[in-house]
Amino acid sequence: MRRDAEGVVSAPLAASAIQLRTRISARLGAPREWVPQAVVILVVLAALAVAVAVTPDLVTVANIKAILRNAAITGIVAVAMTPMTLSGNFVSLAASQSAMAAAIIFLALVHDGWPQPLAIVATMGVLAVIGAAQGLIVAAGLNPVITTLAAGAVVYGVVADWTNGLVVSSGTNPISWGDLEIVGIPIEVLVFAVVTAVATIVMSKTVIGRQTALTGANRAAADLSGIRFSRVTMFVFAVFSLGAVVAGVLYGAAFNQGNITSLSTLTVDVVAAVLVGGTAIQGGHGSPLRSAGGALLIALISNIMLLNDFTTGGRLLVEGAVVVGVVVVLHLLRQLRTLR
Repeated sequence: MRRDAEGVVSAPLAASAIQLRTRISARLGAPREWVPQAVVILVVLAALAVAVAVTPDLVTVANIKAILRNAAITGIVAVAMTPMTLSGNFVSLAASQSAMAAAIIFLALVHDGWPQPLAIVATMGVLAVIGAAQGLIVAAGLNPVITTLAAGAVVYGVVADWTNGLVVSSGTNPISWGDLEIVGIPIEVLVFAVVTAVATIVMSKTVIGRQTALTGANRAAADLSGIRFSRVTMFVFAVFSLGAVVAGVLYGAAFNQGNITSLSTLTVDVVAAVLVGGTAIQGGHGSPLRSAGGALLIALISNIMLLNDFTTGGRLLVEGAVVVGVVVVLHLLRQLRTLR
C-alpha cells in the first residue's frame, strides 16, 4: 500500500478500497437494520413449530398462560436492563438479588400493615438507593461487572441476615391482586406489555434514550457531543432498579411469600433474553422490544424442556446453546453490515 511522505494512504488507493468494500457488500447482501429483529422472530417461530410437533400439551390455555407468566417476570427485568447494555455498561449481575430483595421488602412491609401502594413506593426507594450507589461507582470508572457482582453479594448478605434465611410472607394481609386476570390475561403479562411499550418509546423517542444508544455505540463521539457519561449511567441504573422492583413486587404478590432463594436463576435468564434479543453486549445496538422477544423465546424453550422431562443440567445446556447460536448469528450479520 503506497503512502505519501507523512504516511497517509493516497487518495486513489483509498477510493479503490471503498469501491472494493462496496462490491463485497453487494455480493454478500449486507443486512439492513431490521434483519437482527427478523432473525429473532424466525427463531421463535421455528422453536414454536418444533415444540408443537413434539409437545402436544404445549398449546393448552393453562400452559400458554404459564409461559407468558414466566416470560413476563424475566422480560420486565430484561427490558429494564436493555438501556444498561445499550449504554456500554454490559449487564447487571445483581438482577436476581435485586428482584429478590424487592419481593421480600414489599412482603415484609405488607406483613407489618403498610398499605400496599405505600409499600411499593418504599420498596422503590430502597432499590433506587442501591441502584444509585452502583451507578455512581460505575460512573466513577469502576468496572460495571465487578460493581454489580459485588452489589449482588452485598444485597444477598444483608437480606439473608435480616430474614435469617426464613420465608417472608404477607401474613394476615393477603395480596388479592397477585393472581388477577383481565379479560383472561394475567396481570404480570399486562404489566410486561406496558413496561415494554414505555421503554421502547423512551429509548427511541426521547433525548436521553438516544444519548444512551450513542454512548454505547461511540463513547468518544458522545463525549464530543457533550453527553455526560455519568448522567447516562445514572439513568440506566435507575431504569434497571425500577424494573427489578416491578418484577419483585409482582413475584411477591403472586406467591404471597419469598425467601433468599427466590428468583435465583433470574440473572441468567435475563442476560440470555437480552443477548438472544439481539442487543449487542458492547452497546449501541438493540432495543427493549427485542429483549422482550428474547424473554419469550427463553420462556418457551424452558417450558418445552420442562414438559419433556429434561434434567436441570439438560435445560441449562440447551439454553446456553441457543444463546451462543443466536449471538454468533447476530454478530456475523452485524459484521456483514459493516462491509457496506
